[in-house]
Amino acid sequence: MKQRRAEPPRPGSAEHIAEQLPRRRRRLGLALVAVGVVGLAMQSFSEWLLPYNLASLDAVRQLTGSPTLTPQQLAWGWALLCLALLATMAQSQRPPALLPPLAGLALGSVHAAAGGGAASLALLLLVGVASLGWHAGRQGGLSLLLATALASTGWEWMVSDFPSLWAVAPVLVTVFVWIDLMHMRVNDRRLFGALAERDELIQSLDQRTAELTALQGARTRLLASISHDLRQPLQAVRLYAEAMQAAEAPTAAQPLERRDPEATQARAHRSELLRQQMRAADDATAMLDQFSEFSAIEQGALQSRPELVEVRDILEAVAASLQATQSPAQLRLSVHGRRQWMHTDRTQLARLVQNLAGNAVRYSVGLRRDRPARVVLAVRPHTSGGAQGLAIDVVDNGRGIPADKLDAVFEPYVQLTDGATGAPAGASRGGRGLGLAIVRGLAAQLELRIAPLKSRVGHGTRFRVLIPAEQRRAGLPSLTPPGTLSTPEVDTTRLDGWLLALLDDEAAPRSALRAALEGAGATIVDAGALDQLKLQLDDEPRFPDALVVDHDLGIGKPDGVAAVLSLRAEWELMVPAVVVTGRVGALGTITLPKRCSLLAKPVALATLVATLRRLQRPAGGGAGATTVDIPVDADGP
Repeated sequence: MKQRRAEPPRPGSAEHIAEQLPRRRRRLGLALVAVGVVGLAMQSFSEWLLPYNLASLDAVRQLTGSPTLTPQQLAWGWALLCLALLATMAQSQRPPALLPPLAGLALGSVHAAAGGGAASLALLLLVGVASLGWHAGRQGGLSLLLATALASTGWEWMVSDFPSLWAVAPVLVTVFVWIDLMHMRVNDRRLFGALAERDELIQSLDQRTAELTALQGARTRLLASISHDLRQPLQAVRLYAEAMQAAEAPTAAQPLERRDPEATQARAHRSELLRQQMRAADDATAMLDQFSEFSAIEQGALQSRPELVEVRDILEAVAASLQATQSPAQLRLSVHGRRQWMHTDRTQLARLVQNLAGNAVRYSVGLRRDRPARVVLAVRPHTSGGAQGLAIDVVDNGRGIPADKLDAVFEPYVQLTDGATGAPAGASRGGRGLGLAIVRGLAAQLELRIAPLKSRVGHGTRFRVLIPAEQRRAGLPSLTPPGTLSTPEVDTTRLDGWLLALLDDEAAPRSALRAALEGAGATIVDAGALDQLKLQLDDEPRFPDALVVDHDLGIGKPDGVAAVLSLRAEWELMVPAVVVTGRVGALGTITLPKRCSLLAKPVALATLVATLRRLQRPAGGGAGATTVDIPVDADGP
């Protein structure tokens, strides 16, 4: 059975450093010795700096049988041999056992090559210093030092009349060995011990980080599951309330009842209760949205899908959804500015504006009993750095922000307190101090910039988001040809004469959405499965004006986007479609086809109606307008 090869140590670990440090010291020491060898050999070109013993030259001539051998030839021949051996040692991962002693014997021959004991002593000192830190047997430092000392002593005994190195060499070798054992190796053990402790700490931190990452992922999945499961009943609660509110609205068929003060008062009371019910559902949804979105921002899981977006259209949709939760006597929301276009992620930009506007409403409504809260959403050109971009302003006449809190409001879980009670201001509206933190994260994701806040306590606040010129786009041409007669104004909050196809696998949300859309004047064909919806639509005399499809249609079944594409392909029509989902974390990952919009549950009826009318504009819009025959592969506007 083959043994598994040990994995190489991780770079930077204690084991890796313990393996590499002696090797690096060996290469550095051998380079230092090589410089000394070259220096000794270069003495032959001029007067010898160290004392030169001619007896050494004569002995080499006799041993080699070369009577014409010159000092230069002898010195450089010895130097080239030593340099070759030193280079071989430096290049080897682990030098062969005989290579260090052989190199030491060659270095020790300096007495004969350089002509004296002074050169031998100098080179022995150099080898001793250079070998410190890699005396270990596998590196060959100790054997190199011993062989150099032995060769130097032997050559001096052979050619010198007064040998003295034999008494000095053992002392030098002993000193260098003692320094290596008592200092170099002790310091190395301390260093490697500290590195090992560091590695254990890093491994523990890595393990802890992995555990935290797993817990974070589990928390995210739990939040996504809870968010999706809770959005279904919240969707039903809100839409049933809107349907009942629409049914409570007086009509021309009730002239006498409208004049009855008691009936009018009872109707107003029921309408207020329904509005409060919708507000409570919106507060619960806001909590789910904030926790889910902030978790996605923290993990860097947001993905943007830029497209051509009409900014005022987004502001109008946000204003309509917020105004629907408050009576005109309590809140007046208005939108200003001309139509402006930019290239960005529609869903994330709408969420950014929704958070800013919702924050303005939360801290403005109910502040003054004598007049309603005023919130203004505006888009206008803005020049910065010589380039003309856009600015989105959200202005309110609320309680304002103290000067020392202007920067803190964008931090997570920060809420302003009511100066009178000390309780979080606006906390009753479901705030958890994450709305503006999410705004900051979305602005960074979309490469937008938040201008410094302007606020006066007791007078209101202005938030401004700056859109760079690179994202601004020229306005699209008007879809109405010049000279065309203007069509009669229609109620943009109604869908009178529309035929809508509704697909949702869960009965309760589908029933609630059907009731709400029918209250807005639309005719609904609904089903829980795609095949069933197709069969019911076959009985209709015309194609639907738009599709409203839930994204999650059951395990193992095509999702809402696939259902939209299937219906379009079968009809060969680019039918406008709205896809709704309870998974907020998936908003940035769903790829939408053309003339299709994505909304998060629970969907306010005003938001859904505004989105449907916006998608229907290319088809000519208007009550009861049928879908224009647009091939499914045609480009959108």
